[in-house]
Amino acid sequence: MILTLLLTIAGGMLAVLAAGATHQLAWRFLRVVAVIALGLLAWAVAWRILQQSGAFASDRVIVLAAAGGGGAAVLLLLAPFAQRHAAWFRTVSALAGLAGLAGAAFAALEIRRIDHPAAIWLVAIGQVLSGLFLGSITLSWLLGHAYLTATKMTIAPLRFFTAVLTWATAARMVFVLISGLIAWRVMGDQDATAHAPSLWQWVHRSWLIVFLRIAVGLGLVSVFVWMVRDCVRLRSTQSATGILYFGSVFAYVGELAALQLLREWAWPM
Repeated sequence: MILTLLLTIAGGMLAVLAAGATHQLAWRFLRVVAVIALGLLAWAVAWRILQQSGAFASDRVIVLAAAGGGGAAVLLLLAPFAQRHAAWFRTVSALAGLAGLAGAAFAALEIRRIDHPAAIWLVAIGQVLSGLFLGSITLSWLLGHAYLTATKMTIAPLRFFTAVLTWATAARMVFVLISGLIAWRVMGDQDATAHAPSLWQWVHRSWLIVFLRIAVGLGLVSVFVWMVRDCVRLRSTQSATGILYFGSVFAYVGELAALQLLREWAWPM
């Protein structure tokens, strides 16, 4: 699960960064993002290699993570020239982000065998939404910290990343609702037995993880996002950064809880 989370955060950061206005961001901030993404992807590759006994070149998770890491390394070199070559920077960032998110989707599918076709597609969609969610909240608090030294940056980039975070949070909540309804239809109609428990039996068995997923990872984070939007509207970057620090911790916990539910239920939430 840690491997999946690493790929999700790194891929999401790079994908969201590609959508931003590079010319409005200080190059040192871009360099920090590239370093963090490269570190996360390198960690993911090392973790995966330690799990495998060989055939690294044919392991699609390693290939995708390495491709994303290569893209992050290129971004590290391009950071000082990002304003003059914004199109190149954003293209590399988008490709590296997509590689990281694809690797996260494949890694998530390996957490537990999934037989239902709908669940396979939901896992892939869920990892993309998770990447946008975690990537935007991570970029937001990193940018809030960057305002302490990069005093010439305007509030526009933070406003953009906050808007992405708002929509990503809403999309994540809608996804959980839709996925839960489909799970209720798939698992709720069957006879509850020891081999095929109903959805309510799954919830009863994993109530603490469900609480962390719903109440902490989505409910509490949505409150923090609302507070951050108000801070950004008032141009209070320091207050927004402090709130984002706490919100990001709850977001990471919530997404880890979602991966744990995927392991227990073989269904994404």
